[in-house]
Amino acid sequence: MLDAEFTWVTQAGVVLSRASVLSLMPKPAILDAGSYTLEAHRYGTSLAVVQRHSGSTHALNVWVKRPDRWKLLHTAEVVEGERVVYGGTLIGRAPCINPCETVPFVPATPTEGAVMAAWQAQQSGPELWARHVPDDNVARTSNGTYTKSERMAVQLLQSQSGATVAPSPLFWARIWEFGDSALMVALQPRAVGKPFWGSRVFELREGTWVMAEAYQVTIQDVPPF
Repeated sequence: MLDAEFTWVTQAGVVLSRASVLSLMPKPAILDAGSYTLEAHRYGTSLAVVQRHSGSTHALNVWVKRPDRWKLLHTAEVVEGERVVYGGTLIGRAPCINPCETVPFVPATPTEGAVMAAWQAQQSGPELWARHVPDDNVARTSNGTYTKSERMAVQLLQSQSGATVAPSPLFWARIWEFGDSALMVALQPRAVGKPFWGSRVFELREGTWVMAEAYQVTIQDVPPF
């Protein structure tokens, strides 16, 4: 059932390839079938997301429709640690070249370029962020789980306080496109704390690419930047 390009981001922020998974058989973060709830969504015609939730532990499974069958393309696991509230976009006059203006990524197709441009716009301020994040989006991260309304409330407080907050720059990214949906896996540092892997599912809705799903998994075995 694993796609040829399958990747798995473990709860520790370690990325495993298909070959590594088949060789090592790592232990999933959620094992007991009776201990979790399931959540499933279809995005476009060729991508589906199945999530498992067990307390503060969450697993994202991205399935794609290949010519022969549905296959598992990507898994990301996150265990919520101490909650660190964040707004998720540029606030105030903080400098933001990467990712607001430019990123170290060259799109291979127009769709990849459109998805990356939508994500960059999302990083560039509260109004653009709100336009590119649907109301039902829930971000699950190593620093807590946040709904769209919770992050918008934080953005408002940050703006009113005169704070300057820069979004995390992009180190590396790959995008898989499936017509009207896409998966982006990205490596990003934090201004304070350890870097993280971001797994994001995008969908084209009424002409706009929006971030439908988002997981951020901290890389545990590195010193903070």
